[in-house]
Amino acid sequence: MSKELEKKISSVLTGLAKAFDDELENETEEDLEKSWFFKFDETAKPHVNLYNFYDMLKLYGSHCRRWEEKHNGSMCVVERVRDKYLLPKIKEFAEQSGMTS
Repeated sequence: MSKELEKKISSVLTGLAKAFDDELENETEEDLEKSWFFKFDETAKPHVNLYNFYDMLKLYGSHCRRWEEKHNGSMCVVERVRDKYLLPKIKEFAEQSGMTS
C-alpha cells in the first residue's frame, strides 16, 4: 500500500472517529434511549426473544458505557451502566417474558 493511500485511509478513519465522538458529546442522557432497539415479540419462541434481547443489550450497554465515560468519567462506569441502564432493561424483559410471575 502506498504512503499516499495510507494517509487517505487514515484521514477518513480519523474523520469518522471524530464524527462519532462529536455525536456522542452532543447526546444527552435521554438520547441514549434512542439506541435501545429491542422489541419483545409475543409470537416468537422464548429462546429467540432471549437471544435478540441479549444481542441488543450488549450493543446498548456498549453505547451507554461510551457515553458515561465521555460525560462522567471512567471511574465506576461498569456499575453505573449496569445499575442505571441495563438492569431496568433486564427487569422489563423479565416482566414481558413472564419470568417475574
